[in-house]
Amino acid sequence: MRYKLLQVSLLPLLLMLLTVRAQASLTTDLQTLVTDLNGFGSQLAAFQFNGEGSCSELGTLNTSIEDYIATTENITAGLTAPLSLTADDMTSLDDLSYLVRNMADDTVRLSWDLRKLEDVQELFQYRAALSAMLRLSNDIGTMANRILEMADRILIMADNIGSMADRILITQQLQNSNVALTQASILTTMNNMVALSDSFNSIAYNLTLGQLNDDTQDLVNELANVGLTETSMASELAQIESSTTFVLNKTLSLYTTMMLTSQGASHYINGDTLTLLVDLSNIHQALAASLQAYAQAIELLSPVTDNVILGDATASMLRLAKDIGIMSDRIMEMTDNIIVMADNIGLMAERIVETQNIQQTNVQLTEGSILAAQSIVINAISTQGL
Repeated sequence: MRYKLLQVSLLPLLLMLLTVRAQASLTTDLQTLVTDLNGFGSQLAAFQFNGEGSCSELGTLNTSIEDYIATTENITAGLTAPLSLTADDMTSLDDLSYLVRNMADDTVRLSWDLRKLEDVQELFQYRAALSAMLRLSNDIGTMANRILEMADRILIMADNIGSMADRILITQQLQNSNVALTQASILTTMNNMVALSDSFNSIAYNLTLGQLNDDTQDLVNELANVGLTETSMASELAQIESSTTFVLNKTLSLYTTMMLTSQGASHYINGDTLTLLVDLSNIHQALAASLQAYAQAIELLSPVTDNVILGDATASMLRLAKDIGIMSDRIMEMTDNIIVMADNIGLMAERIVETQNIQQTNVQLTEGSILAAQSIVINAISTQGL
């Protein structure tokens, strides 16, 4: 009997120690990510196209960034609740988003420098530089998305959202603003690359893209036909989570297929592929708008909703925001990857720029709705003392 009592009395202490260790590990991981990314940014800021070794140097940096992306994904996957966020953690997340944005700005500078070299570079060197620049801009966009996903995951797992609500909202606003600016810089870089410039025809993706469009539109329709009440919000959102996971998995499956295919062949871009990708980004914008409407409904109902139901509903909302954001990001990455691997950029230049402009606008609107939904939910959590 004494032994059992001793076990019970030690349990809270053990849980506290595990929480402290998890927090210390997260803080250290975030600070390491900031240090490494600052180093990459310094390398890129100092880089110039000035000789045969330039492309090799840029390729090495690309490889380092891709390893960094993998590290970020591993940190995100290894996060375990509970997490007690600190001001230092928020500062690290802010620094990461600023550093990525600065790197995206540097790609714009380099893309203009590369255009100046068009008449003096040997053809094979020029094409290698063009490929390296497209790969770099694509990797920086992916890195920005992974950092945003990690920040969202940390937020979901935090056990002190109430006390950190104002600081979390500031960080979320900075992250989303910097992601939008990062995407804008990447778009400028890619537009510059388009102006400069055995294939896999992207028409092979069209059937799957069409099915994904239909499934995602069905999800939009499902969201539009569900009304939340103070008693049903948790169960309704749980069902929507299940439907969203189905569409997310199909999106990730297509994303994986496209990335594997692009490793062994360039793409010949089919115009219908670009149309389907634009249509899909329009649907994601509608998804995010519905999510924002749900958040507003939850905010209105929160004073009369049981805290258990409200807690489950707000947790579902944060997960839905993360998943819809991931889907939107992956579609943007797939579009970028097709363009990176295209060997008919010149013929499709106007369509490519048009597609990129529309998708950039939709990404900004989608992220704006997701940010608004997150802000509303966090305020509801803080107000109700969850």
